[in-house]
Amino acid sequence: MDNEFDFIIIGAGSAGCVIAARLTENADVSVLLLEAGGTDDDPRIQTPAKFGALSNTKFDWGFRTAPQAELHNRQIAFPRGRVLGGTGSINYMIYLRGHPSDYDHWRQLGCTGWSWQDVLPYFKRSERNRIHDGPLHGTDGPIAVNEQSERYQLTEIFLQACQEKGIPFNSDLNGLSNDGCGYFPATIDQNERCGSARAYLHPAQGRPNLTVVTGATTTGLVLGGTKVMGVDFLVRGQSYRAQATREVVLCAGAIGTPHLLQISGIGPADRLRAVGVDVVHDLPGVGENLQDHVHYRSRWELTQPLSPYGRSAEMTKAIQEQYDTGRSGPLTTNHFESGAFLSSRADVAAPDIELLMIPYFISLDAPEYRPPDRHGFTISGFPTRSLSRGTVTISSSDPLDRPIIDPRYFSEPEDMRLMVEIVKRAREIVAMPAFDAVRGAEISPGPEVRSDQDIVAAIRAISSTSFHPVGTCKMGVDDMAVVDPELKVCGLQGLRIADASVMPVMNTGHPNAPVIMIAEKAADLLLAG
Repeated sequence: MDNEFDFIIIGAGSAGCVIAARLTENADVSVLLLEAGGTDDDPRIQTPAKFGALSNTKFDWGFRTAPQAELHNRQIAFPRGRVLGGTGSINYMIYLRGHPSDYDHWRQLGCTGWSWQDVLPYFKRSERNRIHDGPLHGTDGPIAVNEQSERYQLTEIFLQACQEKGIPFNSDLNGLSNDGCGYFPATIDQNERCGSARAYLHPAQGRPNLTVVTGATTTGLVLGGTKVMGVDFLVRGQSYRAQATREVVLCAGAIGTPHLLQISGIGPADRLRAVGVDVVHDLPGVGENLQDHVHYRSRWELTQPLSPYGRSAEMTKAIQEQYDTGRSGPLTTNHFESGAFLSSRADVAAPDIELLMIPYFISLDAPEYRPPDRHGFTISGFPTRSLSRGTVTISSSDPLDRPIIDPRYFSEPEDMRLMVEIVKRAREIVAMPAFDAVRGAEISPGPEVRSDQDIVAAIRAISSTSFHPVGTCKMGVDDMAVVDPELKVCGLQGLRIADASVMPVMNTGHPNAPVIMIAEKAADLLLAG
C-alpha cells in the first residue's frame, strides 16, 4: 500500500463514503479511506426488517453511556456502526431532513453558507427520490428515498387516528414544513437498504485512485507544528503511517471524531493532561455539546393478530424465501413506516415533538434485539431539539480504550416536560375511534400511571437513546467552536471534520440525511482547497 495520498478520510460511515466517492470522481485526486470495521455484505445489513439483529454484533462498537443521573443511574446501550457505511449500515433507514428553520438557525449562529437555501442543493444532489420531485427534491442522486412497498395495517390505523385527533396529514415530511402526520421516507432501494456504502462507495471502489482499508483502527493524527500531516493506524496488530499531501478528513462520527482528536492531543487542555495526554492544541469545544434524542416507548397490546408476533418456524422460513427469491413480503419494511411531528405549544417555530409508530410490541432498553412476546404496538417519541448537553471524553491515553459518553439526559427540565407531553399525546391518538377494533390493554406506562409525577417516574425507568448523537465538534464562530463554516478545525491546517459532530444544534428530525448533505458540501469545500 502506498503511504502518501492527497486526502485521507478517517471513517467509512455515512459521511466518509460520500466524500471518498465524490473526491475520486476527479481522476487526479488520490484518496485513502480507513474503516475500523469490516465489509457490509452480510444479508442482515441489506434486509430492511433485520436492522434489529445488528446491534451488539461485530457491526456495532457496542458502547454504553456513563450512568445517567436522571435515569436511575442506568447505563444506556449506545449502538454505533463499525462497518462500511457506519451507522448508516445498521440504522433504521429513516430519511428525514428536519425543518428548514434548523439550517437557518445554523446560519444565525455564524455558520455562513449553511442556511436552508444554501444546503438544499446538497440535499437534492444526494437524493434519488422516488416519492417526490420538483424544486425541493432530487431524482438522480445516489441515495434512494422511498416509501415502504408493503405496509402494516397498523400504519394506516395510526395515521387515521392522528387525523381524527386533528393532526393534519402531511404528504411530504421533507418539505417546507414537517408539521403533521405522514409516511416516513426510507433509504430503501428495490427493497434493500440503500445507505452511503451501497449508494456511494461500492460504485467507486473500482477506481484506481481510491484505496479502502477495512479493519483499520486509527490511533492518532500526525502533526508537524500546527499542520496535520497524516495518520497512524493499526491493521491486524500491525502499525502503519499514511501521509496526506492535501488534507485529512475526520468522519468518525459524534463519538469517534472527538475521541481521536483528544487522543491526538487536540481538545480541552485540562482534560487531556488529567489522563496523561500531551496537549498539542488547546481546543476547549472538542467533546462538548453532545446532543441526542432520548425516547420513551408507550406500548399497547392488540386484540387482533396484526403484528409479527407468533410466526411459526414454517412461516418464518417462507417469509425468508419470499424475500430471497423476489425481494417481497414482510422483510421489505423497516417497520418505522409512519409518525408525526407536533408542537407542544402554539409559540414554537417548528415542531418540538416527534412520534414514531412501530407496528409491533418493541423490547425496552436491551443491548440486542429481543423478539416481541405478544401482539402489540409501540408509539415511541422524543423532543426534537433536546436542550440537554453532554460530553464525550477520553478515559485514558490509550487510543484503544473506549471513550466516556455522557449525554446527561434530562439535565434540562424542559426535556422532561416535553417527554410527559409525548406520553399524553400518544395516549390521545390511541384513544381515537380508528383504534377501537384493535386496541388492547396499555402496558407502558400503564393505565394506573396518570399524574405527571407518575409519568415522570415511568419515563426515568425505561427511556433510552434513539441513536442520534450530534454536536461534539460543533461548527461556529464562538470560543467553543471546533470547526469554522468551511469545516476546517480551528487553529490547525490540513484537517477538516465532516460528520454529525459538526452540527451546532440537532435537526428537527433524524441525523442521517443531514450528515449525507454535510458530506456532499464538504466534498466541494475540499476540492476548492
